[in-house]
Order: sequence, then structure tokens, then C-alpha cells
Amino acid sequence: MDNLTALNFLPQDQLNLAYLHEVRELNRYRGLALSFLPFDPPISRLMDAIGMECVHRLCSLQEVASQMDLGACVSANQQKEPPFFNKVSKHFFVVDENMGHHLLVNAEKAAEATSAFFGWMLEMNATPELHQPLFDFVTQKTKECFVLRECQEQWRVGSSELNLAM
Repeated sequence: MDNLTALNFLPQDQLNLAYLHEVRELNRYRGLALSFLPFDPPISRLMDAIGMECVHRLCSLQEVASQMDLGACVSANQQKEPPFFNKVSKHFFVVDENMGHHLLVNAEKAAEATSAFFGWMLEMNATPELHQPLFDFVTQKTKECFVLRECQEQWRVGSSELNLAM
């Protein structure tokens, strides 16, 4: 017997896990977009664009769920997750380069964790209808990690040049 067989989830559980995780991601990116808006609008737009990709993934999950007659698994969870608010920091909006760098580092770490999560979901998947969406999610999340890593490196270079000019 394959040891992974015992770890397979029912399709409705897979849909529910993937959907809730992506809703959290969407809220996190919306929060990041709002946090960066007054300090660095281009990064705010990037976070908003990544958030829109989350919306597309959520729509993909809804479509697959409907095709499998499991639409209730995702539509019931649409408003469960509260919006993202940074409760740790005393500032919600980015107020300096240090805070922005910290948020970008955390965004990259969270994206890597999400990529690993969807990789795990794909590995544990036993539902043929979910294979392609999960495979696409892993591919997209890997690219998302790369974009955030590049953004963070550009931020570091930009703030280093700013500090040298002072």
C-alpha cells in the first residue's frame, strides 16, 4: 500500500483547502497593495496585479467545483476570511524603506510557503479534475516567488542608491 494514499483528501476537502488558502492570499496581497500605495505606487500596483491572479485562481476553482457538482464547497467560503490587516506593526502604510523591505521579504516567504502548499496539494491529489488547476497553481506560484524575489532585489538596489546619493 502506498503511504500517500492515506493522506488523500476528498475532492470537496481539496477544493475547500485550496479555496480558503487562495482567499487568504488574495487578502494578503490586497493589504500589501494598500500598504505600499502612498510610499511606492508601482509596488502597490504589482501587489494588486498579483492579487488579481489570486482572483483568477479562485474563479478557476469555482469553475472546477461547478463541473464536479461541488460548487457549494467554494461558494460557501467566499466571505469567511476577514480582510488582511497588519496587526503587528504600529503602521499600516509603509512609512520608510526599512518597513517596505521587511514587507517584501515577508511577502516572498509567504509566496514560497504558498507555492509549497500547492505543490503538496498537487502531490496528494487523487482527483483527476483537480490535477490541471493545481498544476497551473504550482507553476503560477513559482513564478510569483520569482517576481517577488526580483522586486525585493530591485527595492534593495534602489534604496542603496538612494542612501549613496544622500
